[in-house]
This record gives sequence, C-alpha cells and structure tokens, in this order.
Amino acid sequence: MSEISKSKQKRMEQAQQRSIQHKKKAMATFWKIFIPVLILAAIGGGIYMYQLSKLDYSRYLNANGTIKNVKASDYVTVNDENISFTRSELLPDDSEIESEISSDLSKNQYLSDDPELLSSYGDKLSITYTSTMDGAEYKKAETPADYSIGSDEFGPDFDDALENRAPGEDFTVNVTFADDYSDADAAGKSADFSVHVAGIYQDREFDDTYVQEFHSDVASTADEYRQSLIDKHYEDNLMSSLEKSLSENSVVSKLPTAYMDNLKKVIADQDRNYMLSMYQMFGMAAPSGETWEIMGAASEEEFQQTLASQADEETRKSLEIQYLFEKYGLSISEADVRSYYQSQDGYDEAAFNDMVKNNGIGYYAQQYMKTAVLNKLKETVKISE
Repeated sequence: MSEISKSKQKRMEQAQQRSIQHKKKAMATFWKIFIPVLILAAIGGGIYMYQLSKLDYSRYLNANGTIKNVKASDYVTVNDENISFTRSELLPDDSEIESEISSDLSKNQYLSDDPELLSSYGDKLSITYTSTMDGAEYKKAETPADYSIGSDEFGPDFDDALENRAPGEDFTVNVTFADDYSDADAAGKSADFSVHVAGIYQDREFDDTYVQEFHSDVASTADEYRQSLIDKHYEDNLMSSLEKSLSENSVVSKLPTAYMDNLKKVIADQDRNYMLSMYQMFGMAAPSGETWEIMGAASEEEFQQTLASQADEETRKSLEIQYLFEKYGLSISEADVRSYYQSQDGYDEAAFNDMVKNNGIGYYAQQYMKTAVLNKLKETVKISE
C-alpha cells in the first residue's frame, strides 16, 4: 500500500475537523430546541396533573349534562314502556293533606292575650323575663320574646313552670341547669327567673278568609287551596314514582369508572361542606381532620366504601336518565338550565353564577336533565283509574 501524501492527509484531517464541528453545531442546535420543548412538556404535564388533582364537578360532563364519551345505550337498557301506575296509588292520603294544613296554620298563628286561655306543652308563648345567678343578672328579655314550651332552652324546670299559665300572669321559678348545659358558665348552677306571660299563640280557623289572607296567589277558597295541595302531592308522588320505576325497569351492564371516581370526590366535597355549614349554623367549632373524621365515619376505609356505594347508585340513575334523554332526542342549553334554576325558591343570581364558575355548567345541566326527562316521561306513562 502506498503512503498517503502529506497534502492528502492534511485535507483528510481538515474534513474530519469540519465534520466534528458540524456535529457539534447540530447537537447545539438540537439542545437549544429540545431543552425548551422538554421544559414546556414538563410544565404542561405538571399543569395537567394539577388539573386532574383539582376537584372539578363537571370534569367528565358535557355542557348539556351528559357524561363525556358515553353513549348511554352502551351501558344501560331501559324499558320505559313497561312503566305504569294507578291514580289511587299516586293520590295522597287525607291525613297528609290535613297534616300540611295544620302545619301551615301553626306557622301563621296569631298572638292572643285572652286571660281565659291556659298554656300547655308545645304551645308558643310571648314572654318577658329577667334572671339572676350567684346574685348577679344572668339573662333577660325586656321586650316580649317567643318561647315554645318543650324547647328546653333553659331546661325542663323552666318549661314545666310555663305550663298552665294565662296571658298577663307573672311568676318566678328556680332553674337548675344540667351539668352538660350549652352555656358552660351556667352548667350545674341554679338561676331564679321572674317571668311575665304576654300572650299565647293560637291557630287561626282554616276558612276562605284565611286562604285569601295567606294563600291568595294559589286559591281564593279553602276548598280550592285543599285541592291545590292534593294536586301538588299527586305531582310529587308521580315524579318520585317515575324515578323509582325507572330503576326497576333498567338493566345496567357497566359503569364509566373515570366518571365514578370523580363523582366520589364530588360527593365527599359536598358532604364535607354540608357538615361544616351545620357546625357553623349551630355556632359550634368544626372538628379538624380528614373528611371521613368530620363525617363521623369509623375509618377512612368505611367512608370510602360509603362513597363508592353512593357513587355507584348515582351513576346508575344518571345513565338511566341519559338513556331516555338520548332516546327522546332532547336538548339542553345553558339558557334552559338558568331558566330552571331561576324558577326555584330562593334563587340568587350572583350565587348561582359563582357556583357555575366554580363547578361548571355541566354539573347543573345534569341536575336539570332529570326534571326534563321525567316531565317528558309523564307524557307517555300509563295511568289507570
């Protein structure tokens, strides 16, 4: 083999150096592009994982309330044509109507100062009182305050002393508070109460005059109002019976697991918020800790089992409703959802807008969907006399 000339060898070395430089330049260009992409991917992945961990009531719901990527007929079969009732089983008992009227009369009582009246257990009185404990003033009501006998606000001694009292009567009673009385400063101690009975609340007579005064938006006579109650109970019974029969005439073959897993988180959040609101309502300090502890479950495992059972039941019902929603070719817009909630008692637009912002419109559309589907089902269900 002949030796390579020095000039050729030099050219080869120069070519090798140029190749190395090209490779270095290419690698530098690669890393300039790849590293930012890698960083962006890491950030995007982090954001994605954060979004997954963040509670979202509507994560697996479309804006119309249907479950994302789920065709209900692939999961459930509903034999809605088999649903039927008799009118008698939907009508309320007379006792239900009379009980509701009685409750309404109790809410609209008038205060009587008739000295011929005598109080009894369960009556609501208007009273003033002053009390002393350990020689110092304890509590007082200088202007008439409502008090129901049996409420146990000051213990059984106080309630017992209020029975068989007439409007205008004055009396004193010594009360010994229980050791676990709500006011720790008074627990186990005694107090002297000086009480004046200003009046006793009495039921009004249920007649046309009463209805015109308190329910003129519904009826003008007692008979009309009673019939309106019957109609309302009938409607409520029909809706609840439809929902129950829907489950009885459905076969669920499988469940969307991702939706169910998210639903368990939603239920847990709702349970926690409800319990915290109850503690706040009654002026009690909420316990710290995990949701299962706040809910009073024996363990996290027990709480998770309860959540799984609730999520399973609610998912089945949602699939049954969605099945008919799709079968009937119904549609739901955001305007429909807002109109529905605006018709509910106590609707607050600002509060509702905040809820939609926090939880998504899909969650509220799903709640409305049940009403829309059951109303449609009412048109086809068979009701015999």
